[in-house]
Amino acid sequence: MPLRGFFYFCAIKQLPQTCSGATFKTRRRFRHRVWHDNFKPNPCNLVMILWTIRHTKPYNPNDVCYGRLDFDVSPTFEDESDKALKALTDAKAKPTRLFSSPLLRCTRFADKASKLLGLPVEKEPAVIELNFGSWEGQKLTAVPRSEMQAWISDLRGFRFPEGENFYDIDKRAGDFLDTLPDDGEFLCITHAGVIAALQHSRCGLPDEVFVEGLFTYAMVTRFEFTRNEEGKYRGTFTKIHDGIPMPKLKMG
Repeated sequence: MPLRGFFYFCAIKQLPQTCSGATFKTRRRFRHRVWHDNFKPNPCNLVMILWTIRHTKPYNPNDVCYGRLDFDVSPTFEDESDKALKALTDAKAKPTRLFSSPLLRCTRFADKASKLLGLPVEKEPAVIELNFGSWEGQKLTAVPRSEMQAWISDLRGFRFPEGENFYDIDKRAGDFLDTLPDDGEFLCITHAGVIAALQHSRCGLPDEVFVEGLFTYAMVTRFEFTRNEEGKYRGTFTKIHDGIPMPKLKMG
């Protein structure tokens, strides 16, 4: 079962048209907005804008599982990044700070965005990819079948041996999010796991929708957040740009 990039399940569920207490619109290109359950925007609240861009296709010639492995970018980097940054500027993004995962596949992109936007790159450990623990660097055929079945049975809750589960990213990405000023506009070059964490934990995407498998490389997303009564950001997201699709996993 080959893996090119972030580790995904091959049988991705279709996104639902509604989620409880929320409006959930889906289109073919996965451009939609989600209201977090029990969250209603307060027009008196300040709105924080966060733009996220997933890294471009990494160079992974052996098709191994990776999250924290620090792969460089593929030869398609210039074309992928050019198109994503054009989509960002066409959408009238005006970030005042630029954050990046410290991994090379993100910092390469962030350095290019820095030159375009005139912003320094701030490396942020909180937006690094999921740690797949003992699965890192392995072909999936080498992963114990008991562990594979345990993960398939609990896609977001399964803790990878010596690594993390997806709820761990929810917490660290959410904690970082809450440090950002209420009325700011920011750009973050990051990973599928982090972007999905914000969609799940802060925008109400149901856990049973394993959305990471729908993400493309160099995907651009616009988030709008306001704080709830507990001081936590809740909000909506809209996909702005799609890049190279993730290949489907072939089980067995």
